[in-house]
Amino acid sequence: MDRVLKVKLLLIAIFSAVTAYFFHAELFIKSTETIHNFDNIAFLTASISFGVIISAGIYNLSFYFYMQSRQYLYYGLAQLSTLFFLINLDSMFIAPFDEIFGLKSISLFYTAGALVLFFSLLFIHEFIKDYHVKKVNQLIKIILYLTIIDILFAIFFSFSIFTNFLFIPIWLVLSEANRLIKEKDLPFYFLLTGWYIAIFVALIEHLGFIKMIGTPFPFLHITFAIESIFLSLAISYKFKLLEEKQKTQQALLLQQSRLASMGEMISTIAHQWRQPLNILSVLHMNLNRMHKEDKNSKIILTEANKQINYMSNTIDTFRDFYNPSKAKEKFSIKEATHHALEIVAHSLEIANIERRELIKNDTTIYGNRNEFEQVILNLLNNAKDALIEREIENPFIEISIGDGVVSIRDNAKGIDKRHIDKIFNPYFSTKQNSDGIGLYISKMIIEQEMGGRLEVESDSDGTEFTITL
Repeated sequence: MDRVLKVKLLLIAIFSAVTAYFFHAELFIKSTETIHNFDNIAFLTASISFGVIISAGIYNLSFYFYMQSRQYLYYGLAQLSTLFFLINLDSMFIAPFDEIFGLKSISLFYTAGALVLFFSLLFIHEFIKDYHVKKVNQLIKIILYLTIIDILFAIFFSFSIFTNFLFIPIWLVLSEANRLIKEKDLPFYFLLTGWYIAIFVALIEHLGFIKMIGTPFPFLHITFAIESIFLSLAISYKFKLLEEKQKTQQALLLQQSRLASMGEMISTIAHQWRQPLNILSVLHMNLNRMHKEDKNSKIILTEANKQINYMSNTIDTFRDFYNPSKAKEKFSIKEATHHALEIVAHSLEIANIERRELIKNDTTIYGNRNEFEQVILNLLNNAKDALIEREIENPFIEISIGDGVVSIRDNAKGIDKRHIDKIFNPYFSTKQNSDGIGLYISKMIIEQEMGGRLEVESDSDGTEFTITL
């Protein structure tokens, strides 16, 4: 346990000891009399807040039965517990709810408050488990055990520690999560905002500042309703991010499956070609010995040897490229780019597409070389296809490398402005017989797997893709 957490626990212990007795005594004294009278506007506002809380509870429980995700279950139960807590609170202290609900049980009030804390902590535990903060999870488990004891005290002895300052344990957990989680996202900020608003209003209500306004108004009800909206947004947005992540994984699995199938085919071809190439090499050596004095024959045999070596190297190049390896390693950007370029070099030559290489300096990076080469090959093929389809005069593809940046530029007259913002979307393509996942996978590899950026600029002259690592 580090120093910051120890200080927080000490402050909470002091606050708990001071407030628990006085708050409990006040409840016993005032539980039989109504101390607030809501006017029509306040009553309507409180009723609307009840509706929001009920809707949030039912909405999340319904999603649980559909998605089977426990965070929906725990949050739905937390909302229903909150509703039960407010009903008990209003029955004891607020007219006309005291006559509508008719509940004036200290035991039920404390039990409902402890249940709000219990299910809220379970929800937070489930929500932040993907952030991998072990210390926060351990802290939540400790408070959960204490909350179970608190629920038993509320049921059998009509007394609760946590209900007196319901949001303090939640603040402790969230502040630790906020301190320890390094990579925060929008759902986490929604979670923090919703709870911190609730904690702030509950604290000033507990300290009596709201009573100083004079006119009774359901600030606590509104706060719980706002909190339910923010937390529902947090869950919904997290679900959206999860869907996008699953799409990415499915697309990557599809790509890897294709590469594996292609790799098997290349391996079969390589196996069939190896023996004839070996025989040709032996024949070449024999012919070279037989005609070593003939200069013309030697020139022809030298060229033949180059072609044999080229075919052998081409087999190795394709076999290595289509090996779906996930191993990370240090590799040269220049070498990886050149290796991918070799794959497509022959098709560029057949299409009379000029290949330009501008190399300022090389950079060594750590990552999956095979995946990086797949990205380069995909960008090269897209440029080649655009140049061929549009029958561009004097077509070229320019590859620039320098300072951890690789750019691939063509003169294929650019991408339609209507499509430029969609090209990285999954399953979007303007080409026939294309599944539209190439650029999507490329962006995921560069930005999620390698921590870089893949960007595009396009005008009437052509398109340039830039990889920054």
